[in-house]
Amino acid sequence: MQSLLRKVLPRRVVVTARLQQIFFGQYGHTRRIDGMPADGAGKFQPWLTYPLIEYLNGFDFSGKDVFEFGSGGSTLYWAARARSVYSVEFDAAWYGVLRQRLPANATLVHEGDGGKYADLPRTLAPRRFDVVVVDGAERYRSARTAIEVLAPGGMIILDNAEWYPNTSDLLAGAGLLEVRFCGFSPINAFTSTSSVFLSRDFAFPRSEAARRPPRGGKGLPHGALDDGL
Repeated sequence: MQSLLRKVLPRRVVVTARLQQIFFGQYGHTRRIDGMPADGAGKFQPWLTYPLIEYLNGFDFSGKDVFEFGSGGSTLYWAARARSVYSVEFDAAWYGVLRQRLPANATLVHEGDGGKYADLPRTLAPRRFDVVVVDGAERYRSARTAIEVLAPGGMIILDNAEWYPNTSDLLAGAGLLEVRFCGFSPINAFTSTSSVFLSRDFAFPRSEAARRPPRGGKGLPHGALDDGL
């Protein structure tokens, strides 16, 4: 059937239909559940670029602890994958909505004072976090705290890195290795950059998803051999 359609329809029509199926069907680009981004399977996803989400899906976080500056679908995403997730939220109304949905391994704190918000992880000392997500208010100050509370071998994620060049410079200047993931993110109609800043001894274990094609991808072509064979 597909081969017949390719013969009858212009290629751009077939490609457009395929892209729509991937973008809106598998990625669930405009889908929301309780106001939070969800993919085509109804699973919550962070408001990060899709290339970064695919990258994160390739790691096993089951033994890792996560801290988030800013909460939402990402909190539920991490709670489903990590040992624990601790989030601080600036918006009191959103805090009230989200806290009703959290599983046992997720902790959400409301802090409406900008200074206290950025400093909150310091109050948990000497606890350290394997992943720190900077995606809320006070990003520069939050990033400074993130450096202090990052566990050895961990990662810091900065969303919308192109909007916060000074924050990006701060993290890179701390000796972390920046990897930029540019592209579309859930719901948005524009591209952006989500950067990961990796410790130089970063070595998170891979997940089973790392062995599978990304959403919208294809498996090994028929007759092709794995590079280890």
